[in-house]
Amino acid sequence: MLFLIASDNRTFRSTHIAPLQGALELIVYDDTYGTLAELEQYAYPSLFNAVAPMVLVKFMLTDTIEAPSLPFLKKLLASPTTFIFEELTVASSVVTAFKKAGAVVEVDEKRPSAKKEAPLFSVTGCITAADKKTRWMTYRSALETYAVEAIVGVLYWKVRDLIAKQPHIRNRYRVLYEALITAHMQAWEKGIPLELAIERVILEQ
Repeated sequence: MLFLIASDNRTFRSTHIAPLQGALELIVYDDTYGTLAELEQYAYPSLFNAVAPMVLVKFMLTDTIEAPSLPFLKKLLASPTTFIFEELTVASSVVTAFKKAGAVVEVDEKRPSAKKEAPLFSVTGCITAADKKTRWMTYRSALETYAVEAIVGVLYWKVRDLIAKQPHIRNRYRVLYEALITAHMQAWEKGIPLELAIERVILEQ
C-alpha cells in the first residue's frame, strides 16, 4: 500500500500516520539511509513472511518538484510492504503522480481534499463480511473507483491487523494472507489479471 501524507502541521501528519502502523514492523527511511530508487529493496522483503513491514519515508520529496516515476510508484503500491511518504510540503506534480499511481493522498491545504480514505478503507468488508455475496459486491464496488493495487494494499493491511488483534482466529487470517500473497505473486509471474486473482481469493475464503 502507498500513502502520501503532506503538511507542515505535525498533528495532521501524526493523525493520519499513527493508525496505519498497528503491529507492523516500522522502518524509518530518509536520505541518510539511501536514495529514493533504493526503496525498491523493501518492496518484496520476503513473499513467505507472515508480516511485511511498514516503511516511513521522511521528507525526501519536500524540496523537489520532480515527481517519482509512475512505474516506480506503482511498484511500491503493488508491494505487500506499506510505504508512507511523510512530507512537509510537496509540489503539485508530486501529488498528481501519486494520485495517478493509485496511492492514498492526504495533503493539508485550504481547499477540501478528496475524501477517498473512508470509502477506500471500507473495502475491508470484502474480507470481513459474513456472506460471500456481500464480500463480492464490496470488492466489485471498490474496483469502480480505485486501482486494484490500492485495494490489495488495504487488504494486506487489514489482514495483518486482524492477525494481531484477534488471536483466537489468527490461523484463519494467516491462511488468507498467504492466499493473497500467492495470488499476487502468480499475477506478476504468469500474467494473470490481478483483479481476477484477488477476486478468487475473496470468493474462496
